[in-house]
Amino acid sequence: MKYENKRKNRKAAALIIMAGLVIVALSACGGQQEAEPVNEMTFSLDKVKELTISYDEEDIRFLKSGSGELIIKEYMSKDKKKYYARVSQNEESVSVSEGGKPIFGGDFQRRIEVYLPDDYSESLKVTSTDGNIDMSEMDVNLASLRVDCSSGTFKLKAARAKSIHLSSTSGTLELGDLAAKKIRVETTEGEVRCAKAEGYVAYTSTSGNGEFQSVTGSGTYKVENSGKLSVAYEEVTGALSLYNKNDSVKLWLPEQLSFAFKAATKNGSVSTNFQEAVSVKGDSIEGTVGNDPTVTVKVETKNGNIEVRR
Repeated sequence: MKYENKRKNRKAAALIIMAGLVIVALSACGGQQEAEPVNEMTFSLDKVKELTISYDEEDIRFLKSGSGELIIKEYMSKDKKKYYARVSQNEESVSVSEGGKPIFGGDFQRRIEVYLPDDYSESLKVTSTDGNIDMSEMDVNLASLRVDCSSGTFKLKAARAKSIHLSSTSGTLELGDLAAKKIRVETTEGEVRCAKAEGYVAYTSTSGNGEFQSVTGSGTYKVENSGKLSVAYEEVTGALSLYNKNDSVKLWLPEQLSFAFKAATKNGSVSTNFQEAVSVKGDSIEGTVGNDPTVTVKVETKNGNIEVRR
């Protein structure tokens, strides 16, 4: 009996020692390594009409290229060629996507810098799943711009394009100055803040807040579940339609604008500073504001307040 107890005690002691060694080993290698520059790629964009950059969890930062060529720098905490970017290239397109990563890559770090030439004016597509995309340090003038991100933050200083398409699942879109024939902004439950937009704005959201501070043009704004919607127009050139199912809508219009107006809500209130020009018709308020209206303005909620000001 005493012999068995001794064996058990020895096993317990051995297990404690092994656990201690594991803890020491983990402590020794647990310091997270900083990502350092390990891979640099250079591309001529002379004939390229489509540029695609796609990563998963990595932050992507855009900067101006002083060389006239596209330069992509990868920073990693572990330098292995199998972790380098995958490149697909032909005469008219360049596609750069993330390479491999460690199977147990909890401490693996990677970030990307993209140096884009000022004179590149074709198509640019950028995607990231969980990383941030930062274009806050440069203006872009393109044929088309598309950015898709899931949970990261996308920052954009200024973009001019024929078409702009920006989407996020649960991340934040911090947008500066946008100008395009059509500006499409989509989010599931993310935040959208846009300082300036020019063109036709098509905004859709499930439950995120949307704020558009200075808009010129026309547009359709739709919040399908909940989330505050706030839009301020400096100049209106076409029809406006705003819908929010379960939250508020605030709309500011130019003081001299003449328009046909209709607002409707099931469970909420409608407030304007042109009450003398509208009348109540059932669940809606309708009227003509100003002389010779050139556009129509429609605002609707199911369960939310509406505020419209000139």
